[in-house]
Amino acid sequence: MNTISSAPPDRTRQRGWRGEALRQAFAAAGQSRPWTRGYRSLDSDRVEAEAQISGQLPSELRGTLYRNGPARHERGGQRYGHRWDGDGMIQRFSLSDGKVCHVGQYVHTRKYQAESASDRFLVSGFGTHIPASDPVPADIYDVNPANISVLHFAGDLLALWEAGSPYRLDPETLATRGVKTWDTASTGRPFSAHPKVERDGSLWNFGIDPLKGELTIFNIAADGRLLHRHVVNVEQLPPTHDFAVTKHHLIFLLPPLVLNRDRLESGAAFAESCQWTPTLGMRVLTIDKSDWSRRVYGLPPGCLFHVANAWEDEDRTIRLQYMRSENPMSLLSGWSVMRGEYRHQEGARLTSLVLDPATGTATQSTIGEQEGEFPIVAASEVGCPYERVLCVERSPGRAEGVPGFDQIALIDIATGAARRFSYGDDWQVEEHLLLSAPGERVPRWVAGTALDTRADSTVLSVFDVEHLSDGPIAQARLPYSLPLGLHGTFHPQVANG
Repeated sequence: MNTISSAPPDRTRQRGWRGEALRQAFAAAGQSRPWTRGYRSLDSDRVEAEAQISGQLPSELRGTLYRNGPARHERGGQRYGHRWDGDGMIQRFSLSDGKVCHVGQYVHTRKYQAESASDRFLVSGFGTHIPASDPVPADIYDVNPANISVLHFAGDLLALWEAGSPYRLDPETLATRGVKTWDTASTGRPFSAHPKVERDGSLWNFGIDPLKGELTIFNIAADGRLLHRHVVNVEQLPPTHDFAVTKHHLIFLLPPLVLNRDRLESGAAFAESCQWTPTLGMRVLTIDKSDWSRRVYGLPPGCLFHVANAWEDEDRTIRLQYMRSENPMSLLSGWSVMRGEYRHQEGARLTSLVLDPATGTATQSTIGEQEGEFPIVAASEVGCPYERVLCVERSPGRAEGVPGFDQIALIDIATGAARRFSYGDDWQVEEHLLLSAPGERVPRWVAGTALDTRADSTVLSVFDVEHLSDGPIAQARLPYSLPLGLHGTFHPQVANG
């Protein structure tokens, strides 16, 4: 078995993590590599400004784009070894009356407050082992950075991580309200960063505990009441980031990654303790919503982060799209960029999967021509039939020494035809969303953020969904740049709301 983290020994492990050397190497790289601006640490607890608008924002597009991602990468002269370890900062872009106002605020987790008080790292992260910290913490709240995603749900803004409960925030001020608990038994349990909200407003989510082999399923009513919490035991359960829902099923794609507890307890970071085990293949686990019955389908070995969506036919054949890569090598960029270095490894491509319950077979085919990530459908299409997937892509001509994505694409899942817009070589493109007008289901716009590395500015762009290739109809440019984030959500402003 090969670990997924065969990078230089001076990176993260207890015997080799040198946070000050990482900081110095990154600062030196920044002199000649503008892309490093996306991985700088934001030291201010809160930033805010009104954006400069070019073009014209649609008058019907009113609401708030929330985003989350790691932003505090350095403390006390030390630097994290992996880009997913930093404390989460919520970005709030308010769109109304032709204006865009931005506020960025760190989530005041227990971890953030303790490390702010001491001005040093106290606990290990996903990819950085901090010497003298407990590799398997007794209290998950001490290590929760709340840094992956964000969701407006049942009156709260939830800052989501993977391995613990979300944090509650005030949707207007972004003030931290505390940990969200659905019931006593779920307190501290893993709660994924990719919950799925169905058309009736109810929410499905899951949590993965690979040490115990437990998959916890949550079903929550639109008003925030916990309807079901069910625990499924799965052998060799891998760390899993995303899933899909359909009318009758929950679908989990389980890559052949096995967590080695001995490595974790000997001083390796969590990510370094995951071992690529291709002999396991990729398993597809389906769980019936009505009775929790399970079925497993087999696929060749492969990796994924994100699922676009899924639906099922009348005969319960399941059709799903996800971003598939052949192996986990592209994960390694999470370490190298923190040193200001990058050499491209082939990433994921949009892939269609069909699960046939009559024959028990799984078949898949690649439909994405270019490497991409962050596949998404309109909020109204979750669990329902759909025709197009929006994603970010890496153009074939992007320099090997520059990380990230430079274009967006709207891909027809039946034909593979795509409408694309390229931001250009000097841009780092983040997740984009499909947006509808209040009260409507059909998406009318595409909106998302990108970092203009030449101008050192973060820009929110809005596109007409039917004319994506024509470029933005409006852009809102901030007077500063933000660290590159991960996931977001749009909360529309309704009449008198």
